[in-house]
Amino acid sequence: MFNGNRKYYSVLALIFIAVIALQYMQPKPINWTRTYFKKDKIPFGCYAIFNLLENNFAKKVITNKQTLYSLNAEMTESNQTLIFIDNNVEFSKLDVKSLFSFLKKGNTVLISTSNFSKALKDTFKIDVQENWVTKSISIDSLLTKRAFEVQYTQPKNNVLKSYVYPTVATESYFTKFDTILFKVSSINKQHQAVLLEANIGKGKLVLSSLPDVFGNLFIVNHVNRFYAYTLLSKVKNKTIIWDENYKTHNVQQKGIFQFIFNNDALYMGYCIAIIGLLFFMIFEMKRKQRAIPVIKPLQNSTLEFVDVISHVYFNSKNHKYIAEEKIAYFYFDMRKKFSVNTTLMDDEFYNTIHLLSGIDLDAVKKLFSYCENLKQAPSLTEQDLLELNTRITNFKLKSIR
Repeated sequence: MFNGNRKYYSVLALIFIAVIALQYMQPKPINWTRTYFKKDKIPFGCYAIFNLLENNFAKKVITNKQTLYSLNAEMTESNQTLIFIDNNVEFSKLDVKSLFSFLKKGNTVLISTSNFSKALKDTFKIDVQENWVTKSISIDSLLTKRAFEVQYTQPKNNVLKSYVYPTVATESYFTKFDTILFKVSSINKQHQAVLLEANIGKGKLVLSSLPDVFGNLFIVNHVNRFYAYTLLSKVKNKTIIWDENYKTHNVQQKGIFQFIFNNDALYMGYCIAIIGLLFFMIFEMKRKQRAIPVIKPLQNSTLEFVDVISHVYFNSKNHKYIAEEKIAYFYFDMRKKFSVNTTLMDDEFYNTIHLLSGIDLDAVKKLFSYCENLKQAPSLTEQDLLELNTRITNFKLKSIR
């Protein structure tokens, strides 16, 4: 395969390595995906806020990777806070039912999302509107241009007079909610509600329409981090359960190709490898076809071995041994076909073979008597051996089994 083409393969391998190295050394573009995962250090990941929970807002932090129904069945204690942060929280009717059961045990639930599921909207009679703002192409504009501002309704909760967020953040607000059940804790500049609180049974439900406030971008060394801190102080508890199951970008398993496609350097190397392979196939199809060698079929060495051994015994005039082996094999065949005991040759033995083989009873007796006489004889001639073979062969040909 490589004969005569080593230089081409070497050049291709060098190009492959060089492209991967260049891609790897290039500065990585900022990932603006809103994942809200606890492990993500991107602008809208939640690595920073998650690592601030323990010892600041709870004694213990647990990560949830199962449904609300399963979680509620396991958690029997009170004084726990369950936190959902995502741009789209999809709850089914069963999830909402489990949510109520969890709250009535004396627990707290914080749901921060810009898009509540239909089941949540219908249950709590809420609706959310997103304030669409034209996004500037410039990164500087995204980070500096003012988009919206929020503040808590109680002045004592505001570390700053108001919290101003740039265009990169998404503003959503509640356009409808049950005023009897919920109280407004935070509003935007237009006095529209962005944070609602309600007491359900012994528990507390907090709904926020601004999940972006928990992103790393607004937590790490950002003045607006106090907005998130104040919000979390409202749900401070003995145990906090951080949900990772209902995340929109939740991926349970990653395959090898997904790993390659998510890495720019590996993806570029993969593309070069595929293109190189296609070129190789195209040019190699034009090569001359070599003659296909004729391979002789394998011989049955077992038959040759048997033939050699038989000739050895026959040429050595050991007719007695050959006759005994012939008779032994014949008796084995009788035991297998007619299920008889060849060590006891009585009338029952002869009648059984007579009836099952269809051969005359006298002929059966003569054949076995002849075999027994040969076994007792001190020596045999070639003629005796041929006679034995003839009688056994005739018996097998005439037998109906």
